[in-house]
Amino acid sequence: MRPRLIIAGQSGVVIGLLVLVTYQFRQISEAQRLLGSVAPETVELHTNTGQRALRLRLQQLPPINLPVRVEKLDWRSVESEDYATYVANLRSIGCPEQTIRDIILADVNKLYAERRRALAPPPNDWEYWRHSSEETAPSILSDEARDREAAETKLESERRNLLTALLGPAAFKAELDESVTEAMSRRALQFLPDEKRRAIAIAEATYHQAQQELRGITDADERLSKSAATTKAYEDAISAALTPAEREQLAIRSSPLADGLREKLRGFGSSREEFESLFRLEDGFSRQRQQLEAAKASGEDPQAVPKIEAAGIEFDKKLKETLGSTRYADYQRAQDPDFQTLYSLATSHEMAPDVAREVYDMRHTVKQQTDRIRENPLLTADEKTRAFDAIRAETQNAIVDVLGEPLLKEYRRQGGQWLLELTDTQNLGETGVQVVAPPLPEDPTPRVIPMQRSSRFRRVR
Repeated sequence: MRPRLIIAGQSGVVIGLLVLVTYQFRQISEAQRLLGSVAPETVELHTNTGQRALRLRLQQLPPINLPVRVEKLDWRSVESEDYATYVANLRSIGCPEQTIRDIILADVNKLYAERRRALAPPPNDWEYWRHSSEETAPSILSDEARDREAAETKLESERRNLLTALLGPAAFKAELDESVTEAMSRRALQFLPDEKRRAIAIAEATYHQAQQELRGITDADERLSKSAATTKAYEDAISAALTPAEREQLAIRSSPLADGLREKLRGFGSSREEFESLFRLEDGFSRQRQQLEAAKASGEDPQAVPKIEAAGIEFDKKLKETLGSTRYADYQRAQDPDFQTLYSLATSHEMAPDVAREVYDMRHTVKQQTDRIRENPLLTADEKTRAFDAIRAETQNAIVDVLGEPLLKEYRRQGGQWLLELTDTQNLGETGVQVVAPPLPEDPTPRVIPMQRSSRFRRVR
């Protein structure tokens, strides 16, 4: 436990120096008292001979026995390889609880940080414009990465259990909040130089500490006022430390708006340029909407509601212009809950994310076919039923080919019932339209467009 040895050693040195200074001071005072009767010419220090005479005279003085009693702190009596014993020893010598907490946290965190560093490879630059499931690091873990992840999880569990046992759940919760904040700050601030990163980290730590202290205030108005002051102090510190461009980059990387946008674009596969453009659009629309909502709530603007609707239409228009027709369609697909269900299943079951797009596109193909058949007045109910049955069988085989039978069942359990709904054969009676039908071919069942089955999307082992 090297940190404890360093702390103990430094404390021992300080205490030892204090004892030494006190002892020397008393020795000098006593020597001055005893030398009061020595002839002045004997203590003249103008020459080397005088100095030797002084030393000779002092050697002839009787030994000085001063009644000095020093309580020496022996850290070896406090130090222990067992953390529980170490905490008990610190408490036995009257060490404050806050100091004990600081010592133990520093020691334990350093110990486990070294063990984590030994497991983890060097971190890559953060692709903040992507959802975590889309980052360059492959979602399909290698055996080595899987083993490392399991080892890191085990280490973190050991660390939490140890801190909880030594310091109690309250102290551990505070430590956990600090470590989470620190970890988020490191990732979001990678683009800044060291001195600015340090300034922002200090501002964030101060802000979070102040927010913690606000929990003890029972008066709602006082708490709201102090919270606003705390937020303003944090924003002022950020503004003083960063340029406007750096502030925007910080918001793009770590603001709640950016977090929400990353979640919204899950499966969209945005580039850095797309993400930053969409963030600026979302930020402008969000600010405008907040102002209009405030005006609506206060009654200051009777036209607030139609203005909000107009702002939404304008936002969508700018979105299309920014992304283009193809990427705008991808954006809309990412907003569909059914696509998000497919995407979650694919990534969580170690499959290529493109399988979500493959199955999602099948849904639209099937809808086009079933709508065309359902609205065809030349087909009887039996003919439509046979067509729907054929579409359902072909599509289900295609989905199984992509997802596999177990994953198809899981998909249906989570709401993927569109195939059964689109090929429902209820209410397929005659349309009531009187049309003279041309002679039907020998097989009146409309041709079913086969679903494309691509081996690209098979499960990756």
